[in-house]
This record gives sequence, structure tokens and C-alpha cells, in this order.
Amino acid sequence: MVLSSILRRRSRVFIAILAVAIGGTTLSGLATIAIDVPAQMAREVRSYGANLVVTPGEDSSALADADLKSVAERVESEALIGYAAFDYETVVVNDQPYVGAGIDFEAAKTVNPFWYIDGDWPQGSGQVLIGEEIASTIGVTVGDQIDVSLLNATSQSGSAAIDTSKPLKGDAAAPGMDIFTGTSGSGECAHDHEAAQSGNSENHSDHAGHGNHAGHASAPGNSDHAGHDAHAGHSGHGDHPGHGDHAAHGDHADHSDHVGHGDDAGHGETRESSSSMTQAAHASANADTPATVTLTVSGILKTGGNDDQYLFMGYSDMSTLTGQQPHYSLAEYSVALEGEQLAGLVDSINTQVDGVHAQTVKRLAQSDTGVLEMLRSLLLIVTVIVLALTIIGVSTTMVAVVTERRNEIGLRKALGATSTSIVWEFIGEGVVLGLIGGIIGAALGFGLAALVSLNVFHRTIAVNPLIIIVTILASVAVSVIACLSPVRRAAAVDPALVLRGE
Repeated sequence: MVLSSILRRRSRVFIAILAVAIGGTTLSGLATIAIDVPAQMAREVRSYGANLVVTPGEDSSALADADLKSVAERVESEALIGYAAFDYETVVVNDQPYVGAGIDFEAAKTVNPFWYIDGDWPQGSGQVLIGEEIASTIGVTVGDQIDVSLLNATSQSGSAAIDTSKPLKGDAAAPGMDIFTGTSGSGECAHDHEAAQSGNSENHSDHAGHGNHAGHASAPGNSDHAGHDAHAGHSGHGDHPGHGDHAAHGDHADHSDHVGHGDDAGHGETRESSSSMTQAAHASANADTPATVTLTVSGILKTGGNDDQYLFMGYSDMSTLTGQQPHYSLAEYSVALEGEQLAGLVDSINTQVDGVHAQTVKRLAQSDTGVLEMLRSLLLIVTVIVLALTIIGVSTTMVAVVTERRNEIGLRKALGATSTSIVWEFIGEGVVLGLIGGIIGAALGFGLAALVSLNVFHRTIAVNPLIIIVTILASVAVSVIACLSPVRRAAAVDPALVLRGE
């Protein structure tokens, strides 16, 4: 009965099936997008930078490689986009202090794909990526070379080191004075240099030493020439490491002989031996001078953010400056999670990984959550509206069918058919319409979602059996609901009125 009734009214049935199919297509397509696309969108949003930052804990001064791996292991492999660790140090370029970072450039590409580079990414050691603000300040372009040294570096011997190639800031050195840093003969830093001056010239060299050379052997205004290096001389006294009070005498401004006393002084010391001692002092002092690396600008970073104020170099170049292996100040993780999932990951890291502190980048995390919530809300609203229109369309079609079959319904009731049998017949027609329309809609909906994913995210999506089942069941439910009003009208048909032709 049901199939014969449907086949006899193909045009009206086609309209009803089309209405159900449209609703099913909308439901299937948007449900697939709502489930699969947010995961893809979360990965796309990661192009705006990391959303998880890890720093050393309260009891740690730096992050180790083991810490980075432990954090990465807490993230599901399919959710981890990548991570990059930064070794931040204060460096000096063109007499100005800036923040430099040692990084793995391949890792930085993964975590910060939004970085715009005018030029090229560094391909190895000896190259640097420089922020736009710094490049503008010091006037460099791609291909230029810059000398980079470490600010407030410490020598390997543990004594305070001063970059002799750059003027000091704060306690500025006097013009024309170079400062060398050395060690006293006893292995300790000599922090005081007492100088006595006599004779007719104020420009005599003061020499103090003990066996090797003095820790600080300079005094403004007491060098032989303006701009002459302060020398670490030899003292005849062996009892006072690093202090060796020494008097220089003579009438000549260029006098640089050493006055020796004691067993090791050697009266009548020649200028040749004095010169060799001076050269040895210079060589020893230069050995303790902080390293300076010459880097080629491979690219200029333009982000419009704080990254434009940094210099980025490879770990090897940073290690050359610091004289030690990289010690990471911060690590950035790009994770395809959002909302509560990301917050749960942060809690897991902080409680289960020792020596680190994890936190989300609130700006990006909130942006991710806001965009995805808005997308889901939009899809839900559109789906509800389309399903409502489907109900209206199917209901209108079924009302027309009931009106058309009014005489048939009255005759059947006159012959003994019950209202219940008539109701179930129309409900059966609604179920068949829902099944056919739901199957068509599920197929078309998946095709629509796949097309959107391919064009927008350039990725294919997998068939979700649950969505297909839900789409078919929802289509049947919508069709049945749409039939309720027409069915009540069919059950209310009075056979007497129909037989009289009214």
C-alpha cells in the first residue's frame, strides 16, 4: 500500500524527497564540518604562532634537552605541530645592546610559520636573522656583515671580562683608554692598582704585576700616549700579588722602562726584554677577551610584533659567544588543542614534569576558542533553520497528498478501515520518504564537506559512519514530524460527507 501510494504520485513524492534530501545534505555536511574542520582549523590557527610556552621552574635556571622531550611526550603525536627552544642573551652590535637568541631555524619555521622574511632563512652557522627594528636602527641590509659580542661576558678563568672592542656603558671608560683584563700571578683577580707618579711628566706608564700580569692595570690619564694600552708590567717585589706598587721616573713622556727591585728584577734590564714582556702581557690579556662573531645578515624579520626587536642566530654561534652549550631560557610549543584540552595539558605538564613551568599564550588560546565556538554556533543555527524549512516543505507536500486522497480515505473508512490504519499508512509513507531523502542527503552532505575541506584547508576528510546514521535517522524523524499534521486531517475525514460529495 505504501509503495503503491508513493509510485502513483511521483511528482509530489519527488518534491517531498527533495525537501528531505536538502535537509539531510545540510545536516550531514555541516555536522562533518563541525566535527572534522575544527581540528584542521586548529592546525591552521597554529600558523599564528605557538600557544604553549614552557620556562624553567623555580628551582631551575635553564631548560635542558630532557625537559623539552618530556614536555613533548605529554602531547599526543597527532596534536603536536612542533616546538622550538630559545637561548636568550644580551649582545652588543654597533655599540648598542640588543637581545639575541640562539635557535634551531628549522624548528622556528614550524612553530612560527607566520614570520615574514625579507631575504632568506639562515642556512647554517655564520648567518643571522635580524629584526626589522634593529636593521633600521643600525642601518644594515641583507648581505651585510655585523660584529656581535656578548654584553657583560665572563672570561673562562672566572674573572670579570670587558669587551675591549666596545665602549663601556654606565661606568664609561675615558676616551683613548683601552682596558685589558688579566689575572694576578697567584691566580686571583687583582682589583686595585696603586700607582705613584713622580718626575716631570704626567704621562708615565704605571706598571704593576706579579710574575704574570695584573688583573686591572689601567689608570685614566696615566698612559704613555693618549689611546695607548695600559701594560701589565713586572714587579721586582714578589710579596704582593696584583698590587706591586711601582714608581716610574724619568723626563720622557715615552719612557716605558721597568724599574725592578729584588731578586727577579734584573738591574739594567734591556728594552728588548721589556718589549717581550709587554707583548706577553697583551697576548695573555687578549686570550681573556670575550669572543666576537662576525655574522652575515641572511634575512630581515618583519612580523609587526616584538620579534622585530631580536637577533636570531644558530646555537653554534651563540655557543661561540657564551663559551658554553646552549641553556634554553624558553621553549615554545605549537599544539593543535584548544580550550579545556589545552588547559588540561598545561596542568599535566606542571604536575608531572619537574623543573619546568608551562602556561598558555592567552591571546592565541582565547582566539582559537573564540573562532571555533563561533563556527560551531553558526553551523548549529544553519542546520536548525534548514531542518525547520525541511519540515515545512515535507508537511506542505503531505497536506497536498491528504487533500488529494480525501475521497479515497473516506471510502476506505466507509468500508470499515479504522483511523489508526490510515494514520500508520501515512506515517509509513513519511518513513520511506525520510529513508530515501536521508540516504541521498548523507551522500551529498559528505561530498559538500569534502569539497569545503579540500578547497579551504587542502586536505581530504574521512567518512564518519556515525554522521551517516544520524543523518538518516534525523531525516526519518523530520519526515514523520512533518506528517503529523496531515495525518490528523486524514484521520478526521468523515466518510458520510465524502459519500455525499461534500
